[in-house]
Amino acid sequence: MKKSVLAIAVLGAFAGAASAQSTVTIGGFVDANVIRDIGKTDKTVGDSGGSRLNFKGSEDLGGGLRANFGLEHRLTPGTGTSTNTKFWNGFSTVGLSGSWGRVDLGHQYTPAFIFVQNKVDPFLGDTVADLRDTGLRNGANTTVRVDNSIRYDFSANGLTASASVADQGTNAKRPTSFALTYGNGPLWAGYGYEATGAQTTSAAKANSFGLTYDFGAAKLAVGASTGKDATSNTLKGTLLGVTVPLAGGDFKLGLAQAKKNGAVSSSRTGIGYHYYLSKLTQVYVDAAKDSKQATGPKTGFNAGVRVAF
Repeated sequence: MKKSVLAIAVLGAFAGAASAQSTVTIGGFVDANVIRDIGKTDKTVGDSGGSRLNFKGSEDLGGGLRANFGLEHRLTPGTGTSTNTKFWNGFSTVGLSGSWGRVDLGHQYTPAFIFVQNKVDPFLGDTVADLRDTGLRNGANTTVRVDNSIRYDFSANGLTASASVADQGTNAKRPTSFALTYGNGPLWAGYGYEATGAQTTSAAKANSFGLTYDFGAAKLAVGASTGKDATSNTLKGTLLGVTVPLAGGDFKLGLAQAKKNGAVSSSRTGIGYHYYLSKLTQVYVDAAKDSKQATGPKTGFNAGVRVAF
């Protein structure tokens, strides 16, 4: 969830020329919780939501053409440190947009992840109850972001199409991804494809499918994934989830399963309640179980707070 708290409009009047307008927005959220993750025995102060600070800007170049940029830093509130050696690990992009769509260059999300895989899980891949990585990403079969990439996005009449290609060096295959989604009222459906470009002769490939329908009293979600990893293991995943508005918050429940070469490698159940103190602040309690966890506890839990801005 992203909210802008700063918008700067700059209007410059030039003799014989139309004035241009630029905007810069600051957004993000800070998330912290007490957590005992699946497979671990220690309770710690954690950050299940990926706390972040981002800057996005756009300039009107006239004739429907705009210049855009985006920067996002990820941090760990418990220590105040970066979560990655890349300071702008969330994304760092620049590009142009118009009626023809949008092109961005830089370090950015793959279309399969941001438009499909991240939409189906009721927990959005956050907290100990994350189902996305089991049912739709299935481990090393997919990636979240790619460096040195070019991505094209286009949306019209409920349809969104996106495609990207990246350059990972002369010895690697170029990672590619595309996604196609459709949203109309309570219905949303999406498909994503990804070839991660692993530095082998056989790159990992994945297909992701998702469908959600909001009945008002409950929102149902169904997802599935198929593919192979870089060593040609067959990977499959499924996800089923529901979100129910309840007493000023959302009750969430879901199941996800991952298979490797036909054998179940992960079988997760997630349950939680997220209560909204305001449009920007929520408190939450989640619990999860993975019956296939090989070491340590098969269950985990967290309780935390998130403030967006």
